[in-house]
Amino acid sequence: MKNGINDEERSLNILDLNDLKSSSQLMKQICDMFDVAYNGIIIVDGQSKVVLVNRVVSDIAGVNKDELIGKPITQVFPNSLLPSVLKSGKALFGIKNVLNGIPVVANYTPFLENGVIQNAICIFQDLSSIEHLYAELDSVKTLFRELSTIIDSSYDGIFIADGNGVALRVNSAYERISGINASEIVGKSMTQLVEEGFYDESVTLQVIETGKSVTIPQTINRTNKQILVTGNPIFDEEGHLFRVVTNVRDITELYTLENQLKKTKEQTLKYEIELNHLRSMQIKENSIVYRSEAMERVIQLAVKVADVDTTVLITGESGTGKELMAKLIHDRGKGSKRPYIKINCAAIPEQLLESELFGYAGGAFTGAKKEGKPGLFELANTGTLFLDEIGDMPLLLQAKLLRALQEKEIVRVGETKPIRIDVKIITATNRDLDKMVKEGTFRQDLFYRLNVVPIHVPPLRERKEDIPLLVEFFLSKFNKRFNFEHHISSPVIDTLMGYSWPGNVRELENVMERMMIISIEDELSVNLLPEIIQRQIPLPKRGTKLKDAVKQTEIYLIEEAFKEYGSLQKVAEVLGVDRTTIF
Repeated sequence: MKNGINDEERSLNILDLNDLKSSSQLMKQICDMFDVAYNGIIIVDGQSKVVLVNRVVSDIAGVNKDELIGKPITQVFPNSLLPSVLKSGKALFGIKNVLNGIPVVANYTPFLENGVIQNAICIFQDLSSIEHLYAELDSVKTLFRELSTIIDSSYDGIFIADGNGVALRVNSAYERISGINASEIVGKSMTQLVEEGFYDESVTLQVIETGKSVTIPQTINRTNKQILVTGNPIFDEEGHLFRVVTNVRDITELYTLENQLKKTKEQTLKYEIELNHLRSMQIKENSIVYRSEAMERVIQLAVKVADVDTTVLITGESGTGKELMAKLIHDRGKGSKRPYIKINCAAIPEQLLESELFGYAGGAFTGAKKEGKPGLFELANTGTLFLDEIGDMPLLLQAKLLRALQEKEIVRVGETKPIRIDVKIITATNRDLDKMVKEGTFRQDLFYRLNVVPIHVPPLRERKEDIPLLVEFFLSKFNKRFNFEHHISSPVIDTLMGYSWPGNVRELENVMERMMIISIEDELSVNLLPEIIQRQIPLPKRGTKLKDAVKQTEIYLIEEAFKEYGSLQKVAEVLGVDRTTIF
């Protein structure tokens, strides 16, 4: 017994470190307890020498804890505050410090015996681990907010219960559909909610019973509303039922959507029947408007070749309607239900055109899809492939196209396995392929293969009797599109008939659209025409005497030349006559 403290009490007093040293077994037990602590623990004697440290301290110091015993604390951690605590005898709490480069927050406490400071202890927390935990907590909070936003943004109602059937959460869509507020049901079991009359039955309870997804119609007793609910079980890692997530839809909304879809299908069928009827009535509904004998011959040939499985080459200037002719051949032959694929060979770069036509294998080149891609030949199988601007196809691809036509099979880029095809080939060009063959820019064998049935679409200037019909067609088309009520005057028709139309039907369509858009009055007048058309030599009206027609032409040419040059001498030179004749 010493100072009123027996030996057993002294052996259990961890603050009396001299006695702890004499009890090595108890010291070991205490050290073992300290080692499992999450915080760092340092105990020093009155001379600031280390008496005890735990695993956390040795890890930070980078030295085995047995090697730290007996060393001055300042030798282990130079900036430790334990010496100053021993000197002042005052405890310090929540002090931030840096131990061997690790930020910590520490508490320092001195221990006195008979008024004399014998030891001091430092217990600290590694702030870096706390900051890591804070970062993880923020990440979890962010994820929770995202999930909450997704759940609440769902148009379908979502009802979440735990594995015992207790309601945990519902989204705003559920409140809207059911008419029940979340505060009325969250925290209650589904058994209780059914007993209280919220629902006639519970899909959640059925999922808990079966462990499988269940779909049932459900009645919300309060509003007598019918809803369709699908409950899905969610299991934890051990296979125990963890959550039941229920999707909810208003059957009334589904019925409304179903009726709308039914009406849309009926309307679509009606339009399809009407459209097929109009197509059967006349070819003109395909926008091929004509009455000239030149176009009549072209149409007859196109209809005749439509039923024959052979290649067709359509030639003609830009804007004459070659693409419409190709579509007519397809519709009259293969039919509108078969695929009709078109591609402009001039609009696609050479390095991409091959893969577009023949497709490619997965990974055939940089940027290729992993699963590969079928080419236009495959997409047009059993139908028609229309190759516009065929004259612009590179020579290397011409050879591959010829092989496809002759052998009726293609090979994807990056593969060797051939693919059989059944495709009607229609090509078109505004270039002189015969001349290109002579110049060596187009393969002769391919030209002969494509030119089995040539169809030449005449330019508009060679079928001017079609112009009035085309004008009326475009007038009706744009009146419907823009909700106009325009009509056209005879002088405009006469002026249009007199123009050479280098852009053909496409140019005429553009001129008509421009006139109708800029016109203030319902009647379209000559002054709305482009200046180049207004300035043309007006054609004399039918029945005009030849002498008067010549006079009108002379007046027009002289006036226009004088407007441009302002000199009679220059006008005479331009028109190739003597100055006195002009005068």
